[in-house]
Amino acid sequence: MTNRRSSLVLTASCLLLAASGALADYDAGAAAFRAGNFELAVAEFRKFVEERPDEPRGYHMLGRSLISAGRPGDAVVPLRKAVELNPNDVPSRVYLGRAFDESDKPADCIAALNRLDIGSLPKQAQIQVYQRRGRSHAKLGNTGSAAVDLGRVADLKPGDARARFDYGRKLQDDAQLDAAIAAFEHATSMDGSRTEWKEVLVNALKIKGRRTEGEAKRAVYRKAGDVARSLVGSDPSYENLLLLAEVQLGGKNYESAVSTLQQAISKNASDWHAHYYLGQTYGSLGRFNDAEAPLTRALELATGVDAQAIWAYLAFALEKQKRFSEAIEAYGRAGDPEGAARVRENQQIAADNEEADEHNATIEVIKERLEKIQGELDEITGATKEPPRR
Repeated sequence: MTNRRSSLVLTASCLLLAASGALADYDAGAAAFRAGNFELAVAEFRKFVEERPDEPRGYHMLGRSLISAGRPGDAVVPLRKAVELNPNDVPSRVYLGRAFDESDKPADCIAALNRLDIGSLPKQAQIQVYQRRGRSHAKLGNTGSAAVDLGRVADLKPGDARARFDYGRKLQDDAQLDAAIAAFEHATSMDGSRTEWKEVLVNALKIKGRRTEGEAKRAVYRKAGDVARSLVGSDPSYENLLLLAEVQLGGKNYESAVSTLQQAISKNASDWHAHYYLGQTYGSLGRFNDAEAPLTRALELATGVDAQAIWAYLAFALEKQKRFSEAIEAYGRAGDPEGAARVRENQQIAADNEEADEHNATIEVIKERLEKIQGELDEITGATKEPPRR
């Protein structure tokens, strides 16, 4: 009996010593984690889970330490074990989603985070979860779901202009243009110093303008023009002037576009875009002769398909001036044989019309002469229009 009692006491003592040692490992790991020594924390928590394999908190902290040590892929197994041991362990599920996110496994991240009751989490945790899940949806091309998650982030951070802007970006990726524009407008109203956001807004409005007709189209371009002018007012750079000119062209404010493009060229004469747009603007005003010089300059600066587009518009301007031979050559350089064929046909029609006009003019001259002769005959005494009698 004495021997049995001694054995039990010895066993209990060993268990207490093991538990004490395990707790020491846990405490050492926690201290290393707080100090930012994550590799040491990993080593201590590994010892803890080896000694206490049924304790979920050890796996939880091992996973967190691995993430903080920059090894999120290695954190998946211990965090899964923590959730397996305690299915109600919400923090471990959150960190498991993070491990998948940071190890570039978006589908697994979404699956892990979908098991959470996100609305029951503290506000900051909700934000992080929606951000991670939204990012994972975006990686998989699920732009609609990504936009929903980023919209929730923006709603949870009502004073954060960046969150609202990022939401707009994702809405635009999902082809929700009107909602994206509203988000961009909201973001820029919250922080008007972000000129790059205003540029994004102007470009979104340009897209909408191209898809709209009538008064609605004019209203969109007016709004885009207001934002673009504010950009130029704060920074009259070449890029901002060019953007304003593009809006003015879209809104058919051609005279204003001419002035803006001339200012842009004075800032940077070595970029073909402004010269090309100026040529197009003159063409839209019917000033095809004025269009030739900027288009020619644009050709000196552009290459490849850009040059082909310029040649095509130059050909159009030459055709409008009835400079058919030059237009045919320009269409050839633009890689537009149909355009060249059309001009040849028009050239022939013009030649035929010119010949017909010359013929008609000759007839008119003859008629005028006959009328003059007839008048002279009428003035002769005794002259009559009646045929002579026998």
